[in-house]
Amino acid sequence: MPRPSRRTFLKAAGSLLLASALPAPSLAGLLDRIFGHHEPKATKPITPNDEFYVTSYRSPPTIRINDWSLSIAGLVDRPITLTYQQLIAKPSVSQIVTLECVGNTVAGEFISTAEWEGVPLRSLLEEVGAHVNAYDVVFRAVDGFSDSIRFDRAMAGDVMIAHKMNGAVLPQGHGFPARAIVPGHYGMKHVQWLTGIEVVDQDYKGYYAQKGWTDEAVIKTMSRIDLPGHGTTIRGLHHRVQGLAFAGTKGIRLVEISLDDGEHWTTATLEPPSSPSAWIFWSYDWAVPAPGRYTMLVRATDGMGKVQTSIEQDSAPDGATGLHEITVTVAA
Repeated sequence: MPRPSRRTFLKAAGSLLLASALPAPSLAGLLDRIFGHHEPKATKPITPNDEFYVTSYRSPPTIRINDWSLSIAGLVDRPITLTYQQLIAKPSVSQIVTLECVGNTVAGEFISTAEWEGVPLRSLLEEVGAHVNAYDVVFRAVDGFSDSIRFDRAMAGDVMIAHKMNGAVLPQGHGFPARAIVPGHYGMKHVQWLTGIEVVDQDYKGYYAQKGWTDEAVIKTMSRIDLPGHGTTIRGLHHRVQGLAFAGTKGIRLVEISLDDGEHWTTATLEPPSSPSAWIFWSYDWAVPAPGRYTMLVRATDGMGKVQTSIEQDSAPDGATGLHEITVTVAA
């Protein structure tokens, strides 16, 4: 049975803390990733809806669509309340965005990518005449959850109120009938089951920020090795190493792989990104010098030129850091 790398094991506690509130299937998936009970496989560019990671501090609420509405109020000149039909009738946009849970471990599975369709938040705020001197925009959900982003971030143009996911009506488990999509920020900012948007003049602390987690929730640069799997034995002296990297909206400039536990680094080949807000895939054609046991590491450099840190940090309070490490045995 494959065993977890030491870096993966050290990160497990942080994610299990956040996962204690997760539905059983999600917790099982996390345990599978940590302790190796899964078949190594290449990641799909777009995550199918039924494979997209699920986290919630409560179970998904049941919403009767005829009773649902979305209010936009606070520091605005013309507050409005939209029915579902009124929301989906508005001009929409679509974008491919990767979401990652702040409780994700290094190389964990609480990260997925979808094509979201919905209404730009900026257009809604302009419609209601949001005051330009506002501080935060607060998202409120039907289950009592809330979080916020800065007003200037809300007006940047890429934040949306999504009502479709991968071409389908937003599933209940992912926020039906509407959710926020905030590229470049951890999952708690992408508030699901929206019922209210409020423009305020103060720094609003959301559910997790009140419990000591990050308020800014800006995604940190990560990278992982998908193939070969940790602890596996592979045969032959030519192999393709594959994985992904993600740095939120900063993009990825470079991915490097080490085949000698970090002594030397070699540049991997990057695939073109599907969008500025999505993960990127990389590969490396490995000519193995001789059969034996090898330790691999991967690191990414973001679009601003900052190299992913090797300092190991648990997910609390603002996202895990460290490098993904695997060990494989190459047989002749």
